[in-house]
Amino acid sequence: MFFAPWTPPTPIEQQLQAATARGDWDGQIGAVAAAELYVAVARVEADGLVPPAPLAPYRDPASGKRCLPVLTRGALPLWQPDWVFQRTTLDVLALEWPHDKWHLAVNPGQPAAAVLPATPLDRAAWLEVYAETPPPAPGRLLSLYTGPLHGPLAQGLACGAPLAVRDGVPWNELGTVYRDYDADRAVLRDTWGVADPAGWWHLTERLLTGAGAGRDAEFALRAREGLAEHTGTAPGEHSGTAPGSGDAQGPTAGSGDAQDSPTTEEWRQAVTQVLVHRAAPEAEVRAMDAAVTRIAEAEGRLRSEAVLQPDQRVASAAAHDLACAVVVARLGLAARLCGPADAERVILSAGEAARRTYGSWPAFAAGFQLGRALRPGGAGDPRAAVHGLPGHAAPGHDGAGSSGSSDYDALLAHRVLTADPASPWLNIPWS
Repeated sequence: MFFAPWTPPTPIEQQLQAATARGDWDGQIGAVAAAELYVAVARVEADGLVPPAPLAPYRDPASGKRCLPVLTRGALPLWQPDWVFQRTTLDVLALEWPHDKWHLAVNPGQPAAAVLPATPLDRAAWLEVYAETPPPAPGRLLSLYTGPLHGPLAQGLACGAPLAVRDGVPWNELGTVYRDYDADRAVLRDTWGVADPAGWWHLTERLLTGAGAGRDAEFALRAREGLAEHTGTAPGEHSGTAPGSGDAQGPTAGSGDAQDSPTTEEWRQAVTQVLVHRAAPEAEVRAMDAAVTRIAEAEGRLRSEAVLQPDQRVASAAAHDLACAVVVARLGLAARLCGPADAERVILSAGEAARRTYGSWPAFAAGFQLGRALRPGGAGDPRAAVHGLPGHAAPGHDGAGSSGSSDYDALLAHRVLTADPASPWLNIPWS
């Protein structure tokens, strides 16, 4: 009988399997020290509905040792409604270990498994290795090799990739956690104001409309596209195609030729004429004029950062909301506010909306950055960090919630997704 070889979901499981196979204790500890570890908890305990049960070891059948089990991220089981997972790290385990005779079982029963002694001397060594392990670098593209890599679901998940890169989570994961149960529920509650399934549904439906940048901004962008079509500067082709992806970039509908586009003054006059023709109130005319100015200034900044090419214009800022819809779907699933089918439906809908609105990944990327800049509060709006990573701020920037760090993180994620050969934006055809 033929059995397919096991594929390590992430490099952590690959390193742990290799170290265990060669009997390398230091290599095992090094892999575990670099990993986020997860402990299973009954959901009723995590929600405070029943008192937490005391930690209880199990007897590992392979080694005969009494062990406390933890899982690496790639080894987490399929989503279950009644079991959730809390994050921990090797240093926390070392400091809070309950019994000197128990062992630590990492990924028990899986190919990337290890059983480690946990005497006081062992735990002191854990702390030394953990202290010497560098923190994860910001702006890393993480993938689950066992997750969706092609097809509509992968494309929908890739629409949320800028936020996944920023948050340091795999871009193509739709499973039991985003970060962990408590953190995922907290960010839905504190950042998005969502604490129940009804609120989650309402939020995802609103995000899927792509109107987060504001009605004025979307009207002004559509008006510019109409003016460009009237003057014969219809969207053209974006230079270059993605390596190994055929027509992955495609025509850049939603991103036209800026050099032949209407000037800002022509655009402003055209918008004003439309509103005057409709007998719009003066306040609405002023608001629309301000929207044109904001968009033009934001596009100028994006060109100076090489996010928007000189020959591009953005036709919609909806991409930012669609990316947020993907992340909120993942958070809702992790927080047990929806089931896998519901989260998948939202992600597929986000991908479909993106394809209707844009014609390529570069056009989507530009729309994401513009939408982010135009949201209430500008580039530093409070949704800039779905989960902060304390201690991992970029040099010269403070915490993840600040505008400066948020700008840096967003630009870094953009550069990673447009340059890393493993990026879904360079491997998944747009249409």
